[in-house]
Amino acid sequence: MRYIRNGWQSTKDQFPVVIILFLYQLLWGVFLYRLINSAIIPLLQRYPDPAPGELSRILFLIEGQLELKYSSEVHLYFWLLAGMFILRMLLTPLIQAGILYGLRPLTPDGAGLVFFQGIGRLWKPVTVFYLIELLLVLGPAYWLGPKLLDLLVQGIQSGGYPLLYTAIYILGWLIYGYLIHQLLLYAKFGYIFGRGMLPSMLSCLRQLLTVIGISLCLGGVTLLLFGAFSTVSWIWTGFLALILQQSYPFIRSLLSIWHISSQYHLWNEKN
Repeated sequence: MRYIRNGWQSTKDQFPVVIILFLYQLLWGVFLYRLINSAIIPLLQRYPDPAPGELSRILFLIEGQLELKYSSEVHLYFWLLAGMFILRMLLTPLIQAGILYGLRPLTPDGAGLVFFQGIGRLWKPVTVFYLIELLLVLGPAYWLGPKLLDLLVQGIQSGGYPLLYTAIYILGWLIYGYLIHQLLLYAKFGYIFGRGMLPSMLSCLRQLLTVIGISLCLGGVTLLLFGAFSTVSWIWTGFLALILQQSYPFIRSLLSIWHISSQYHLWNEKN
């Protein structure tokens, strides 16, 4: 809890960065809303009503397959979504660079300006770390993907153990991805603050229980707030629900920086 409290102090110092990330997340939400409103909802409205017979359902599926294959409008939406996904992948390491650079003792320039200075000074090494993380995390998909697909098909057909094995494989993959992310986060601390990547990664392994404890505490807070916001939105629909749903990206951005800051204070004390 000491590291979480210290991380909160650093997060308050970077509050302008939280606002920047909130606006960034809000823009992504607007984009996805507009995409769903203009592409997905018209498709769903074409589903036969009242409840279709077998023939009308088959005709709907055939029409959908033809649209996916030949419609230029569908292809436009696909390339637009792919382009925005690639753009987000390009922006992610830049944002990480600004946040990590802001963990230094703040200069008179203020957190907002330090954030953009960090992007300019650290975007290259942080991008390399980001690409390494993607390769390490997504690499097992080459072997796991076909196996998970087979198990999923078997589970849908027969139920039972194949679905359980699928869940175990996915859980193991998520744990593996978390460990890779944390090791590389500590490696970035060591590289940026000049204390060595290998000693920092070994420090992460030595303090692994504390590292996981910080993640579980702040992750639990995130799930609790998300559940509370969603429950209130379902019960009291209207303007209050809209405010709560739109404020969730702010909470998520705040807790993301809080988690990084808490891990930084743990690394800084042990190194």
